[in-house]
Amino acid sequence: MRTVKKHSENNPGKLWHKALSAFMVLMLAAFLAAPLSGCRNSAGGGSSESQEPYKTATEEFFLDRGDGTYSLAEAVYPENYNGPMPLIAIAHGFKGTLNSGGAKELSQKLAEAGYAAVRMDFNPRRSPEKDAPKTDLYDLKSMEDDMVRAVNYMIGHHSIDTDRLGLYARSMGGRVAMTMANEQLGGFDFKAMALVAPAGTDDAMVYYMGGSKSWEEMKKTASREGFIEHQGQKLTPEWFKEFEDYNPCDFGYKFGDRPVLVICNTLDYVVTDETSRECAAAYKNSRVIEVTTDNYHGYEMGYEKSDLKDYLMSEITDFFRINL
Repeated sequence: MRTVKKHSENNPGKLWHKALSAFMVLMLAAFLAAPLSGCRNSAGGGSSESQEPYKTATEEFFLDRGDGTYSLAEAVYPENYNGPMPLIAIAHGFKGTLNSGGAKELSQKLAEAGYAAVRMDFNPRRSPEKDAPKTDLYDLKSMEDDMVRAVNYMIGHHSIDTDRLGLYARSMGGRVAMTMANEQLGGFDFKAMALVAPAGTDDAMVYYMGGSKSWEEMKKTASREGFIEHQGQKLTPEWFKEFEDYNPCDFGYKFGDRPVLVICNTLDYVVTDETSRECAAAYKNSRVIEVTTDNYHGYEMGYEKSDLKDYLMSEITDFFRINL
């Protein structure tokens, strides 16, 4: 089962007038756009739906975390882009990988539309090799640091338009992205942000861990043992402290009137739609897309074929096309 909530105006007294106005606007827009049809935009102009997709290139690299561990990262970007490229940094959620939730396919679509996309695996490896064992040890701060490293890598190795930086993230990664946007971490001036099921409220992860009682018990164990293992991840006392010390929703005002897109699922019981809406409400200029799918926290974005996935990826790409 899947649906997308759509809004429409049902005032009969306005329909004829609005239809006539819409027709005139469309005719004018078509007239003005006709001479530009099929042309790529100039430097910094991104792309339009009418043009052919960019051919893309992919680069895999490692981020040195400075503690003897390394995070695998991948960039996908448009070849022969005319001028500095806009860049979107992508963050996965708890227990995820750099390809979780359709991130690889979304990166490809963004690159075809004229945007460089960089994503990383936050679970670090013990050596700079793809098959090196992972530590299963990371927290919000190290995720933020990896995002900053990835953006800096792209700026240092590619022609990037630093006035056109965006963020895309899902779940726990959404909390990281919200913090980065609020605080402009790394000194980066992020201009737009898209989030899927962001765990960015004061109680989002407490809820995920089973409630306040379970959270406090886990904290005690982590404090006593140095960490507690949960779903294959090692959660340190610092891991818990970071969630308690900073609530991204309290600081959304710092992002000003820059655009934010939030996607929520009415059947998501990992990060509820109420939590996602609370995150959206923290920002002055936000839009919410509400869907309903039995693929509760995946939103079908990892499916090989899905109309909903296609719709959401198109909405995300269009969001950046319009706002970045």
